Amino acid sequence: MTITNKSTNINHEARNKQSLEAMAKKAHEKIRDDARNYFKEHGINDSNIDKFMLGSGDFDEYHRLTIPIFNRDGKIAYIKLWATPDYEEVKNMAEMMHQEVTIPEYAFYPTDVEPILIGEDQLIKSTSSDVLICESELDRIVAIQEGIKIPVVAKGGGVQIFKDEWIELLKNMRNIYVCMNDDETSKKLAQHISEHTPAASVYEISLPHEDNAATSLTNYFIEKRGTADELLSKYAKFYCGAKPIDASQFKEISVEDIASVLDSTIKYDFTNKVITFLAMLLTYTESDQQNIMFNADSSTGKTYICQEVSKYFPQQDVKKYATITPTAFFYSQSLREKDKETGQDFINLERRILIFTEQPDTQLQEKLRPLLSHDSKRIPFAITNKGSGGKNVAMEGYILGFSSAFFCSANMRIDEQEQTRCMILSPENTPEKIMAGIDASIARNSHKNIYDARISNNKNRRELMERILYIKSLKIDAIGINDSEYLKFKFMENRDALLPKVQREISHFISLVKAIALVNAPFRMKDGKIVAINKDIDEAAKLWAPLRESMSHGVSPQVLNFYKRYIIPIYRLKNKNATAETEGVTYDEIRKGYYSQTGSYPNMENVRKQYIPALRTASLIRCDKDKNDKRRINITPLEFFDDLENN
Repeated sequence: MTITNKSTNINHEARNKQSLEAMAKKAHEKIRDDARNYFKEHGINDSNIDKFMLGSGDFDEYHRLTIPIFNRDGKIAYIKLWATPDYEEVKNMAEMMHQEVTIPEYAFYPTDVEPILIGEDQLIKSTSSDVLICESELDRIVAIQEGIKIPVVAKGGGVQIFKDEWIELLKNMRNIYVCMNDDETSKKLAQHISEHTPAASVYEISLPHEDNAATSLTNYFIEKRGTADELLSKYAKFYCGAKPIDASQFKEISVEDIASVLDSTIKYDFTNKVITFLAMLLTYTESDQQNIMFNADSSTGKTYICQEVSKYFPQQDVKKYATITPTAFFYSQSLREKDKETGQDFINLERRILIFTEQPDTQLQEKLRPLLSHDSKRIPFAITNKGSGGKNVAMEGYILGFSSAFFCSANMRIDEQEQTRCMILSPENTPEKIMAGIDASIARNSHKNIYDARISNNKNRRELMERILYIKSLKIDAIGINDSEYLKFKFMENRDALLPKVQREISHFISLVKAIALVNAPFRMKDGKIVAINKDIDEAAKLWAPLRESMSHGVSPQVLNFYKRYIIPIYRLKNKNATAETEGVTYDEIRKGYYSQTGSYPNMENVRKQYIPALRTASLIRCDKDKNDKRRINITPLEFFDDLENN
């Protein structure tokens, strides 16, 4: 007598009309009591039996436990079939009868599938720099159920190897925890993974066991009553790879120190690059994220600054977009997840860095406004798209979490809604910066390998990246401020009048204070929380001073600089000898005045369609038709600045 497992030769013809989703759902709904009890005996409660769609069903002549395995898109890739609880009994009976045992403990449906890393859908979408690798599907479910907060993946019971493409999914991880059923297997796997992920610290978890017997993660949680915290702190030991981050290596740094490191690839632009870095760092807080709008002419370096600074941050946290519509954004598979309790789709923006290298669709900006304003951490949305039959199909879901958003736009006419939600920056456009850019471009393209090696081996750059990973690992909730009166004093310093717009500025100033405290987190910890001190407020004031006027008027620094350097001086010169009524300046006078100062002509298309409308909206100028020639516009400044009084 030979006992054969016919489930490895599944009758595909009988099921070819059923989708995997339908089969998994049916197996879950029809789960037998003994199968449910088996899962519960292995520590999985009813809630998670439902959440992970565990079930049981007949596959030809044999009844099997069913475990759906999801791919990176959240769809069922295949169904894992486990032997039923009586597997050991059948196996023992066959052995007693001296019969060949051909019932494998595990099988797949369909049979010809290529096993995937179980949990890769959550790993890819997570912003965590840590991951736990365990033995089996059920171990993974129990670990998640018992409170493991980092992504948990499993190679799956019955799969003996750990594939190279699975290791590729771990390339951005900082801490990799390996927990197999026996220590020797854990060590071998840890060593293998470390050889392909040199930037990661790999830990081997040696579970407590008795009489030299192997133990599973499920056994640790259910029988030994272990905890998630103890698993990663007490039983996880550094085994190989990059040394764990030692916070004692960090020293307190200033905004000048940050700028010095960033200077390796971003020349000049002190304020812009430091604020961009600090805003990206605030991504790793619960709700203190900041939004930046780079607003300037083309080819001034808006996108370059964002992209270069983002290279310091874990790349799984950074999402870059060019032109994108609301439909494309909300249907993007890289951010979409499925709520396994409600079945609803949602966009996971928890602690993400979003970079829009081109001005996004205005409708998308409108839909993102509640998110940028932090109105709610869970924002419902509904959009339509064309279905397979050409009909409109509605999709309802929600956006989860807060992110840091960076917009790059050459459109100077900023909607007031965006003004209140973003800090507005403009890259410098000086001859010195342009020459430095030329030198850097020559060096990068002449000897690319040497240039790249010099950048990647820069000690200060690596230390700053390590600091970011350390700060991310802290999972900061909120940042306090030690002296609110001093903060108020520094913010109000040198202000002559209080305008309503000041109310929107204070939140941006506070965010800079908190970001500077965050970058010095090891030195700002108090009772487990980060608290900003007066020194952080002083540092924030250095960054805020160059932006205060432009933010107050709601225009970009580039537009305000154009107004102060050209329009006001040209107007004053024209009306130098006026004794009564003054006369505004014309476009032609602006053009000539600009040339007299710079030796080149401005882009008058931009001046007419971008600069002047922005200045007019900000109530900095008045535009009147010329009395003698109605086709001509006279531009009159309405506000003058202290730093130009002597010009």
